[in-house]
Amino acid sequence: MSALAHTSEPLPLRGAHNVRDLGGYSYVASDGVRGVTVSHVYLRSGSLTRLTRHDRAVLRAYGLTRVIDVRSNLELKVFPDPYRRRPEPGVDYLHIPMMDQLNSNGFQGLLPESMFAVYRDLLDDGRSGFRALVDALDTAPGCTLFHCRVGKDRTGVIAMLLLDLAGVSEAEIVADYAVSERYMGGFLRLQRVGASILTRRVVPKCLFEAAPHEMERTYAYLYERYGGARRYLTEAVGCQPAAVERLARRLQGRP
Repeated sequence: MSALAHTSEPLPLRGAHNVRDLGGYSYVASDGVRGVTVSHVYLRSGSLTRLTRHDRAVLRAYGLTRVIDVRSNLELKVFPDPYRRRPEPGVDYLHIPMMDQLNSNGFQGLLPESMFAVYRDLLDDGRSGFRALVDALDTAPGCTLFHCRVGKDRTGVIAMLLLDLAGVSEAEIVADYAVSERYMGGFLRLQRVGASILTRRVVPKCLFEAAPHEMERTYAYLYERYGGARRYLTEAVGCQPAAVERLARRLQGRP
């Protein structure tokens, strides 16, 4: 990962520490046009459970009009989303569950050997969720926030697909993923302790990190297996090419 790769800074919120904009990344579009992804279109985030009234006011002023929660039903029950619990005029809440083998099932069953394995399986087995997600992003006005529990795994794969669609480089996609370690490292370490107590075994450290090589392997797999985000979404997932193109152009700031 290049030391010069751009990374986004979290929004100044009190109850969430990894809410970041996908704007500010250099891109080369499929038609050769160069530019920088625009802000106030897509926000990536972890759980919003601890948002304060001040935080919601900040997000409203930022242009937030839709929240897409990709956590499982179990996670939603334990950690309710404030936009579902207390609806806000002008902000739609959508629940599109995606399974990640970890948070989504309460760390029960076999644990994956790496985060790459989680992301690979999400791409291979979560196509219906991605199809619903593209529809939700395509119909959203204003700024859309999508989130899971921590904001690095399911959210990280979604961000990878959107940034790749826009023509952002692998180096910056990896950097966008890896910077979650800086903002969520303490929470991840606590989560590992909790998971180890819950499962009565030492949970591998690699499952609670945002190591660059995990996203590098996922990006390589996306291209080797599917030919990139555009082909994955249109051919494997079955999204309408026009809708996928609109997502790319919206992030690029192009009509």
